[in-house]
Amino acid sequence: MTAGDVEVIKGSINSYLAASFDGTDDELQANAHAVARNSANDTKGTYSFWFMPDNITGTYGLISCGDAVGGAIENLLIEQAANDIRVFGRSQGAAGFDFITTNAALEKNVWVHVAVVQNGVKPNIYINGLLVAATETVGTNADHWFNDFTGLDECRIGCKTLNGAESNFLLGVMGPVKYWSAALDATSIAREAGIDPSPNTTGEQAILDAALEESWAWDGLLTSSGGDATTAVVVAHAYLSGWSSQWSRAVELRGYTHANDNFNTFRDGGQYVTIAIQGA
Repeated sequence: MTAGDVEVIKGSINSYLAASFDGTDDELQANAHAVARNSANDTKGTYSFWFMPDNITGTYGLISCGDAVGGAIENLLIEQAANDIRVFGRSQGAAGFDFITTNAALEKNVWVHVAVVQNGVKPNIYINGLLVAATETVGTNADHWFNDFTGLDECRIGCKTLNGAESNFLLGVMGPVKYWSAALDATSIAREAGIDPSPNTTGEQAILDAALEESWAWDGLLTSSGGDATTAVVVAHAYLSGWSSQWSRAVELRGYTHANDNFNTFRDGGQYVTIAIQGA
């Protein structure tokens, strides 16, 4: 764009507190989470998080636990594979599981809720609160979870870690991330995703609270409010971006830097519209 050019930017104002990643070398390290869950020998567990991808053609690590020492492969991975979600597990180099959704239909710059539930039989993947079909490419030990790993000492949010090396850095934003040392049922997942507005009963809430090990809200703090209370460490240019929406992310990615850039923003129903004029 040159001085005087006009661009119209619009997008949903549906927002979550988030951490932003540039797809190059950004990550959040939460190593104590991997150590704690490996030590606790969890046989079941649930990851729940919101994220918004900037690209739906690549492969990007979302949550990954591994062993920094290397040698036999130790890896528990949740990643974006184009517009699908993949869940992979391998312990001591032995085949574990490898599931990929067949039609998750992720959309560029649109918030999506993902939940992965290991119920002691196999991991199930939920997208926006609904169980989705997944292809099983490796299923020798589909019941593997933290109890089957040896020496997990790394956890990454926003990239893949394998034998101490990071790759597949996320291009997008991660909203709140939670982990329970229990297999949440379909109703609880639907409530986490916001498609079931009914509240938990007192008994249900007590069970969830007791099993909640991590809850990173990205509310200006990097320490989880769960039982493990792991503090994430920012690496490279990752940062807490506050309330992030499709609209705010679109404005951010445009990269306006001129002192005389001019913006006029107004609300149109459930979205914001910004008229941007390039400065000199």
